[in-house]
Amino acid sequence: MNAPLLDRGLYTVGDAARLLRISPQRVRGWIAGYPRTKSGPILNNDVGWLKDSLAFSFANLMEIRFIEHFPALEVRVATIREMAREAEKVLNHPHPFATKTVFQTDGRAIFAETAQVTGDKKLYDLRAKNWAMLDVIEQSLHREVQYDPSGDAAQWLPRPEMPNIVIHPRVAFGHPTLKNAGVPTRTLFEAFQAEGDDADSVAKWFDITPACVREAVQFEINLAMAA
Repeated sequence: MNAPLLDRGLYTVGDAARLLRISPQRVRGWIAGYPRTKSGPILNNDVGWLKDSLAFSFANLMEIRFIEHFPALEVRVATIREMAREAEKVLNHPHPFATKTVFQTDGRAIFAETAQVTGDKKLYDLRAKNWAMLDVIEQSLHREVQYDPSGDAAQWLPRPEMPNIVIHPRVAFGHPTLKNAGVPTRTLFEAFQAEGDDADSVAKWFDITPACVREAVQFEINLAMAA
């Protein structure tokens, strides 16, 4: 992608694991590969290593969010990798699973072609009789993501039950913030602790409502519990 590094969002394996509630080992394998088996990564990493930490972009985060549905369906990692390569080729996009297009007609063709190449029975099942499962995935992903006019994922609402929390790659390096205020949820949480758990005082500092402070605090507590 041509966007400047700071406009892409920056995430570590731990960040993605907490936000997506999946294992760090799975995230690391998909973004960096599998040294033990000498298998390459599934995704094209926009960033790489920063200060001895593996980092990647918002587009990568959205791709991880998409493909994490497939292991639960018992689709093999090798199949997911082939699917990613086929999608990249057909859609001519470095991050096809971070776009709306993958769910449309081209997307169905990608899954069908991958099933043909790999012979993966689970993917054959999806192709032949279970497109409804892909429709369910689409609904859950689209409900929480807003796309730009080109069809690329632009921002994510990571917890639908917390509608004031948003992740935008150009705000706070892509980390969770309060919608319309741009204040990181971590900053609000730390201020809340510093003020003796007084949401009203923190709300006055940042000119937001106490309810928004409490929502940000609960979001951070939930993230910590997922660590």
